[in-house]
Amino acid sequence: MDRNFNPVRMALVGLNFGAGLAERQLIGRPIESKLKIIAVCDRNRARAEAFGTRHKLPFCTELEQVLNNPAVEAIMLMIPPAGRSAVIRECLAAGKHVLTTKPFDLDADAALNVLQEARKRNLVLHLNSPGPLPSCDLAQIRLWRKDFNLGKPVAGHWETYAEYHETADGSWFDSPEKCPVAPIFRIGIYGINEMIAIFGEPEDAEVISGRIATGRPTPDNAQLLLRFANGAIGSIYSALCIGDGRLYPSAFTLHFEHGTIYKTQVRTVADRDFTGVSMRLETLRGGRLHVESVELPAAERSGSYQYENFYRAVRNGPLPDEVSPETIVAGIKAIALMMRKDSAK
Repeated sequence: MDRNFNPVRMALVGLNFGAGLAERQLIGRPIESKLKIIAVCDRNRARAEAFGTRHKLPFCTELEQVLNNPAVEAIMLMIPPAGRSAVIRECLAAGKHVLTTKPFDLDADAALNVLQEARKRNLVLHLNSPGPLPSCDLAQIRLWRKDFNLGKPVAGHWETYAEYHETADGSWFDSPEKCPVAPIFRIGIYGINEMIAIFGEPEDAEVISGRIATGRPTPDNAQLLLRFANGAIGSIYSALCIGDGRLYPSAFTLHFEHGTIYKTQVRTVADRDFTGVSMRLETLRGGRLHVESVELPAAERSGSYQYENFYRAVRNGPLPDEVSPETIVAGIKAIALMMRKDSAK
């Protein structure tokens, strides 16, 4: 550990998803000099004990135990989204900073209230999508849009997929209410948040979904169509039933009045992390086709956890130009719009 840093001491809460994430990105990695997991908590005692034993960490089954631990400064909260805002409020009331994940919650009003409460208490509340600051790929889109006067956004298509071999297990993944239009809610939410960063909040939606290979009662194949206030349209395709050797490849085609931007990121099934982000601009310059390409670091892509920024915010105070609570909630509102349209069918 780099002794020049005073790491933020964190408790990992929720091991169903959080265990793998922590092992891939935090434990035993250089970031431990800034963010250090010192305790774990999960309602499943066997799971908590196994993880704690493996990493020589104290474990517990009740959130109250880590909230009452004065050594814990922050909570890495990796629990299901339904009702998460109420749990975050408990963390804030205990004076703990919070790092959590997408989707933030299903209730837009509850989410907005707890995001605002965090700011009033001068506590940090970050998630990975949307991230607290613009990611390198979204920043590149904004730069090209300004430098080449691309004009208004006209349309966008975003997609990702993976191959899950799932069976019904009674978890929240089986619930249409807690996991609405599952492929969109589980992995397509990144596309929703990226589109909102460019287009603003959507005003209408249509959705279609189906079941191809899943053993769950929820779908594994879905497409969401969004209409925005300026007349632009966006489509988001997500599937949990495509196995072509790639895992969560993300492709975003973004059309403006005067140009098109293509963004792709790829990870193979064997890769632990994404290998990079490729971006290309096509526009007219002096009456001729102009093409520019850039390669960006995968660690700073949209949807990645901004661990360094979480550390900075905890140790030094609010980040300049941090994403607003309203922008985060816009993604939740889009999910609510999707749910209404899906349930009306």
